[in-house]
Amino acid sequence: CPAARAAAQYLTHLGTVHGLSRRAAARAAGHWLERLGAAGYADTRLSRLSKGSSQKVAVAQALLAEPELLVLDEAWTGLDADARGELERAVAERTAVGGAVVFVDHDPRRLAGVPDAVYAVRDGSLHRRTGPAPVSAGPRVVVRVQGPAGAVLPADVHRTAASAEETGPGSHTLTVPASHSDVLLRTLLTARPPWHVVSVHAPEERR
Repeated sequence: CPAARAAAQYLTHLGTVHGLSRRAAARAAGHWLERLGAAGYADTRLSRLSKGSSQKVAVAQALLAEPELLVLDEAWTGLDADARGELERAVAERTAVGGAVVFVDHDPRRLAGVPDAVYAVRDGSLHRRTGPAPVSAGPRVVVRVQGPAGAVLPADVHRTAASAEETGPGSHTLTVPASHSDVLLRTLLTARPPWHVVSVHAPEERR
C-alpha cells in the first residue's frame, strides 16, 4: 500500500518505475525532498504527512526523472513560499535544457511573463488568451555579462532569457524573468570557459 510507505521509499520506487536505477532513484528522491524542504519527512509514512508535505512529495515525484514534458496541475497550491520558489526554479531548469512545461493554476500571475502561451477555460472550452508574453510582463532581472574572447552565448541562455542584446565585443545585456534568474546565472558561471557577470539589477536601475 503506497500510503504505508515512507516518503523517500515511495519516491525511490517511483523513480525505478520511470527507468532509473535504484541508486539513482534514491539519490533523486533525496535531492528533491531536500530542495522542497521536506527532507525531514523522508522516513515518514505518506499517510502521516500533512497536506503541504504531501504536496511536496507529489511535486518531487513529478520531477524525479527530469521529464522532457512536465505537467503540473495546480502544483503550487499548498506549498510554502520557499517550496514555491524551488518549483519555479525547477520549471526554469526544465525549459533551459529544452524541456516543455504545461501547468494549470488559478493565479494568473503565476510565472508571469514566462509562458509562451496562456489559455483560459470558458464555458467548458479552452481559449487562447495571449501569445508569447511581452518582455514587460512580470518581474524581470537585467544581467550584464562579459564573455571570453570569441565566445558566443551558451544555447541554454537563449532558452532562459526573454531577450539578449549584444552591447559590445563579447558584452551582452540579458533580460530574464525573475523566477529564472538563478538558472541563467548558473548556466553562465558553469560554462566552459565561464562568463563574467558584470551586474544583476532590476530593469529600472541604471548602470
